[in-house]
Parts: sequence; C-alpha cells; structure tokens
Amino acid sequence: MPIDANGGLTILTVAYHSQQPLNLLAEELTRQTCEPNQWIVVNNSPLSAGCLQISPSPSFLSIIEGGEGDGFGKGCNRGMDYLQKENWGGWVWLLNPDTTMPDDTIIERLLVLLAKVSPRAFVGTGVVGSNGSLEASAGWIDPGLAFRRRKVNASSKFHINEVGAVSVDWISGCSFLLRPSVHLVKPRFDLALCLYYEDIDLCLRFSKTDDIPILWMPMVTIGHQKGTGSEVPSTRRIRLSSCSYIRFMQRHCSWWVIAIRMVRMTIKALFLGLIKPMQGHAVLQGCWEAFRRPLA
Repeated sequence: MPIDANGGLTILTVAYHSQQPLNLLAEELTRQTCEPNQWIVVNNSPLSAGCLQISPSPSFLSIIEGGEGDGFGKGCNRGMDYLQKENWGGWVWLLNPDTTMPDDTIIERLLVLLAKVSPRAFVGTGVVGSNGSLEASAGWIDPGLAFRRRKVNASSKFHINEVGAVSVDWISGCSFLLRPSVHLVKPRFDLALCLYYEDIDLCLRFSKTDDIPILWMPMVTIGHQKGTGSEVPSTRRIRLSSCSYIRFMQRHCSWWVIAIRMVRMTIKALFLGLIKPMQGHAVLQGCWEAFRRPLA
C-alpha cells in the first residue's frame, strides 16, 4: 500500500533501449513493502525500439512516449510537465532504469526520512555500484581547477544531521528526489547541457537563487548496474558530454579555469585522434558546439 508522506511518491524513469533493466526494476518495485503512487516511464526510443512492454506490469505503471534520443534532461522535463498537468503535488523520484532495490523496504524507509526534511529540498540517496562500492552520487563544488574533486565515497568524512542527511552542493540524477509543486519557479533541467552535468547545474542554480537545501541521505541506498541502462553510441556520447562539460564551466566557473581546461581537452583530443580519429574528432566537435552557442 502507498504511504501518503508529504503528498506521496511518484517514480520517474527516463528510458532509452532499457528493456532488460526496466523488467528487473519492475520486479523489485512490486516487492516493496510500500508501493509508489505512480511509476512514470518516459520512452525515449519509440522509433528505434518500438512500443515499450515492461514485464511484470505493476498497476501503478504508466508509460509515456518521448522523442527519439531526447536524452535524460528532456525526458525528465517531459515527465514533470506531465505530472504538473495531472496536478501531482507529492515527491518525484528521478530514478535511472538500471538501478536496483537491495531490499524490500527502500521506499518505506525513504518516505519516513522525506517527512522530516523541507518539501523544498532536493534529496539524493546513497548509490552502490555493481562492485559493492559507494558511488560518487553527491558532492561539493570548490573554486579553482579541482572544482568537482570532493565527492561522497567510502572514505569521505561527512556530518550526518539529525534527520539523517548530509548537506552537499549537488546530487546525481541517478537517484534524485524533489517536489516540483512547491517551487515558484518550475525545477527543470537546462537542455543546453545535453549529456551530463545537468543535475549538478540544476542544484547549483536553485541553491543560489532560491536557497534550496541540497541533501544526501546515505541511510537509504540503492544499487546501480552501471552501463546497462541507456545505450548511446560512443562518439555521440563523447561529443555531447564534451559540449555539456564546457557549457557547465561557462556558467559556474571562472574564465581562467575554462581556459586551462580547454587547452588540456584540446591536447588530449589531438593525441586521441592519432589512435581513435572518430573519438578525437567528437571531443573537438563538442568543444566547438559549446563555444559557438555558449551559456551565459
């Protein structure tokens, strides 16, 4: 039975050629002691993979059609727009298709913790990879070249507050909770960050402008079978991730950090091009796209 904590919980998953991991996730969700109110799956491969059939098909599952290859950010935005039209007022859990539930009480324990935090907060959970190690699913932003060096991991030292959360600067979109209906400005991903960094950017934008608490809750941990979720051709991934990386720095880093990082990326791309020409070209192409249409 669903628990109505702060309006309940909807899980939102963006899928691109993710049939097998979705089936596994569906099985694990049906075994939870507390069901989500809804599970919305946005199918971003309707042309190349056809109609998405998830088995088992829980009663709380709804599949909506996305655009072919739309990407994570656009898929999430589509799902949140859909929920807004449905007047959904509870929490939304952005959850990757290749995540797993280590035990049957994950949702129940998560909702208990969510009832203790501000409804305006952005909340992340612990994420453990297939090797059993804690993934860097949250962290802090520092000035200078090593702006993303501090991340949560097994050796991190952090303070867990009275509600079981750690205050961080960003959380990963792999497992990201928010309550969109309580914000005056709709929390949406910037589509100019076409692959990666869109989750960090969202956290930084809202924490600066609206003073949103960004919290990481290691008391709840999910699994992540990295590499089995959404298949994207390697050269396209390299191009899009390179573009996103530079655009992220354009918005959040000093000019000298961008300059040094750009020199390093260019040198690496030229050397890579000697061994793998297509990958090296993809890096340079992504850099060119970012500077041709930069972020403010």
